[in-house]
Amino acid sequence: MHRLQHCVGLNKDGGGMKKLAVTLLIIALAIAAWYFSAASLSWASFVKNERALRDAVARHPAVAVIVGVLLYTLTSLIPGTTGKSIAFGWLFGFWVGLGIVSVSLTSAAVIAMLAVRSYFRDWALRRVPRIIATIDQSLERGGEATCLLTLRLLHVPYTGVNYSAGATRVPMTTFVWTTLLGMMPSNLVFVLAGARLPALDQMAEVQPWQLIDWPLLSAATLAIATPMVVGKLTRIGKTASKSADGSSDKKRREFTAS
Repeated sequence: MHRLQHCVGLNKDGGGMKKLAVTLLIIALAIAAWYFSAASLSWASFVKNERALRDAVARHPAVAVIVGVLLYTLTSLIPGTTGKSIAFGWLFGFWVGLGIVSVSLTSAAVIAMLAVRSYFRDWALRRVPRIIATIDQSLERGGEATCLLTLRLLHVPYTGVNYSAGATRVPMTTFVWTTLLGMMPSNLVFVLAGARLPALDQMAEVQPWQLIDWPLLSAATLAIATPMVVGKLTRIGKTASKSADGSSDKKRREFTAS
């Protein structure tokens, strides 16, 4: 049991404090999410206040980035708030917008994962231990990083991956970097689309493919896919090497016996 608690990240010494910290964080985020969801984050609001928003970002860039990260993280925890990446690309430009979107999505994913891991993993282990064990075994066989990175690249539902990972033994560091890296191609597309918009009220008049920088997207996708391909080839090489060693040992034993 102690080993299980250690895998989950909760033990007798620090488990109570960790749960308390996560509880307070969830309460604060719930209140903030409710507050911000009441505000208008729609396209109409952005279009109406375009000049004021751009002036505010130009006057206070550091504050604007901090507020942007908080807003994006909070709204990422609310189902149905789509189109944010395009809006942030339009407002902050490509590079700053990409940084805000990437950091915020990763932060929201970590919050969701920690919530599940702190409160529901033990319950899931008691109710459906075989399912959790099967998921853990599948991750171990396929490689935790490779599996998570593949899920992100294939656009498996964002919240589904976050919650599922929280119920497993996936290390937090692995979850963080695979989320950050795996979502980069889609972040690039949407932020770039927003950055290339001269004005939000022209959104309906522009075709999506006119906003995509295909060379940049291709290069980003190649950069993301390369570690996966290298990892796969490395595992294949190790498997082949083990098989060859086993075959050599078998032949040696047969020769010695004869």
